[in-house]
Amino acid sequence: MGIDIHALQLLKHNQKNKGNLGKTITLGRLSVLLGPKLAKKWAGTDQGAWCEDLLMKHFGATEVDSIDNSDYEGAKIVFDYNQPVPKELHQQYDTVIDFGCSEHIFNVAQVFKNTADMCKIGGRILHILPADNFCGHGFYQFTPEFFFSIYSEENGFSNTDIFISELFDHKKWYAVEKSKDGKRINIRTSHETCIIVSTEKTRNSEIEAQQSDYGVIWANSKTTQPPHRPSKIMALQEILIHSPILLNALMRLNNMLDIQGPKKLSKHPALRKIKMPKISPDNM
Repeated sequence: MGIDIHALQLLKHNQKNKGNLGKTITLGRLSVLLGPKLAKKWAGTDQGAWCEDLLMKHFGATEVDSIDNSDYEGAKIVFDYNQPVPKELHQQYDTVIDFGCSEHIFNVAQVFKNTADMCKIGGRILHILPADNFCGHGFYQFTPEFFFSIYSEENGFSNTDIFISELFDHKKWYAVEKSKDGKRINIRTSHETCIIVSTEKTRNSEIEAQQSDYGVIWANSKTTQPPHRPSKIMALQEILIHSPILLNALMRLNNMLDIQGPKKLSKHPALRKIKMPKISPDNM
């Protein structure tokens, strides 16, 4: 968990669109995870630093609390986020920051309810979490569909921005366009890929969600649907089960041709490349 280049860019994006952070809480206490030159510019040292001074100096945080299940990193609030947060923490923060924490907590529905509960009406929630190729990093990887569903207007949120970026290519962010026709947005990549989220809380509400493509199917289905028939590719898989080289070549070809197959982010029909915020202090 920490402030890396992606995090700086999201903080700049938030500052441009929403203004200063105000009273802030971070999920887990965040380290500054930048290379030596950037660390010196943004944190004043390349010998390791916590996030509090950086957030107050550069992004207008008036106070920075942190919440964690243990005090091993000096979190201000020690609390098991699997449980409902105490009432005294409800609506206390202008900004809630989650830069790599939620994927490590088992009770994921409670995690996001807690995050929403701590945020003030008119406040913002910022996430940077694993999206693809992080298998083994934590319990979960997250999708655009998850965030479009929970941070919906029906659940009391607005101005939800969702981006996808490869972990080690911070210069390229891609805005995700919300599906309007019930088609799934499948994003499969070859590298570790992050989902980057910014949303605004407009009212208190229980968070409820259903996957949108199923909602479209249920709304348009008037009779019991027949079971899915095995596809042609499944039949070929069965024929070639003892020829792994041919089977691998077949699957690669199928993935290239399939609209839902793995693609470069720049080639994905649901993604739109955006102009990145600059992170040099000279451009603040």
